[in-house]
Amino acid sequence: MSVSPYSWFGFTNALRYRPLLNAHGVSVEIIPFFLGAARDSVGNTFTPTPKAKEAFAKQDSEMTGELLGLKVVRPKEFPILSLFPVRVATWVKDHYPPEKFEATFPALSSAYWSKGINISTPEGILQALDGIFPPEEIKDIMQKAVAPENKKRVIDLTMSAGAFGAPWIIAVNADGVRKDWFGNDRWDQVFYHLGVPFTPVRIVSPEEAKAKL
Repeated sequence: MSVSPYSWFGFTNALRYRPLLNAHGVSVEIIPFFLGAARDSVGNTFTPTPKAKEAFAKQDSEMTGELLGLKVVRPKEFPILSLFPVRVATWVKDHYPPEKFEATFPALSSAYWSKGINISTPEGILQALDGIFPPEEIKDIMQKAVAPENKKRVIDLTMSAGAFGAPWIIAVNADGVRKDWFGNDRWDQVFYHLGVPFTPVRIVSPEEAKAKL
């Protein structure tokens, strides 16, 4: 996962689906990575959204967020270099209990994509993680996040997946067959590959809708 709105959506869905995936014997791991380097490594460098696509992109992110209960507001400072927050998230994931990472990632995402806080700066990280860690601990985390070993850790994780976008989903089924997906809207394919029973998206009949009232 990188610090992008669709990674935020993917993260939210991964946590939502995890209990039932676990019940079906599927383990779930969420790994932060640096989207910019991942894209560059496969020749998919960042390009600004074309004007003709901007309205759709805004509609898509806002409606996807609304369906997930997340408020999405395009930040005034866009894009930002997400390397620093990814390093912070990686350090937290590797050195704290899982619940701390699972609070850190959405805190960083919502700080930027909902509140417009520039999380590429130490001041932004302090604001974003306020309430999850004491201020002095956040400063210590930020210092350790830029240590050489953590920098290398982020590079290794980023380059190991072969991702060209985020979220990047890797699923290995019971036969050991691996498939990869880009995007937050591929869950039906993921579940199908894993052999997990699921209900596809369907329209509810008027009669059924009335019966549920």
